Amino acid sequence: MRPRRSARLPVPDVRDRHPPRLDGTQGSGLVAAVTLIFAFTFLGLVWLARDVDRGVSNRSAAQSIAFQAARSGAQSASIPDLRRQRGDTVAIDAERAASAARLTAAELFASYELRGLVTSVVVRGDRVSVTVRVTENGVTVTGAGTVRAERAP
Repeated sequence: MRPRRSARLPVPDVRDRHPPRLDGTQGSGLVAAVTLIFAFTFLGLVWLARDVDRGVSNRSAAQSIAFQAARSGAQSASIPDLRRQRGDTVAIDAERAASAARLTAAELFASYELRGLVTSVVVRGDRVSVTVRVTENGVTVTGAGTVRAERAP
């Protein structure tokens, strides 16, 4: 016996299975969401790079100011000592060194347009050590510099 041929079923239209969508807006919500995510991520990275860069710049400026202040202080050699001694070591006038270091640091803070202060000036023998602190936008960095005074050859 031959199998019986069945009547052909109508082919359903694809539009019948899916609800109608808005024309031209397919996926626009996803595109908008991805665009917003990338925009906020980019802005966050720009802010972070600026903030980190400023911290590194301030740390470098603090180191430079501390070193230059220590250099200025080390130039405050005791004049009578310079006239008497003939050795390699140079005695430093501690009071003049501290005053010169603070004055130099204040001038450099102004030229760098930074808020900072000298936290310590230590004179030991022929060495002057200066520590400074710079504060900007609630972020504090410190810098330290030590210079040894030497006689000119």
